[in-house]
Amino acid sequence: MAVEAAETLSGTRLCGDAAELQDGRAVLIGGICKECGNQTFPRAPVCCVCMSEAIEPQAMPRIGTLYAFSTVHVAAKKWHKPMRIGYVDLPNGARVFTHLQGEGLAIGDAVEAGMGVVGENESGPIETFIFRRANP
Repeated sequence: MAVEAAETLSGTRLCGDAAELQDGRAVLIGGICKECGNQTFPRAPVCCVCMSEAIEPQAMPRIGTLYAFSTVHVAAKKWHKPMRIGYVDLPNGARVFTHLQGEGLAIGDAVEAGMGVVGENESGPIETFIFRRANP
């Protein structure tokens, strides 16, 4: 597949403050509404459920379920191709659009967050969070 594992964070990062390494493992940082408890990724300035602006950073679960995916063969030249993208449902109710790493993925598979190199631009490798099959 076209995603390379990233062990360290450097170069261009697409996720900004959306992912961080804790104990050497990627953790997505989304948001939680302090009024109604709704959790989202990425973090939004206003809650889509109750319209509150009381949104605070919240670590997201690392393991989710692959909801849907597709393989993209034609894209801008900076992206590694073919690339697999899809949606992952997290147990807290958040649905994440993401790059996927690995072959043989199927809808319903358990997947876990990681970091990966998904392309390259004039500044070097483009790193972002990815999901890959979870280790049993």
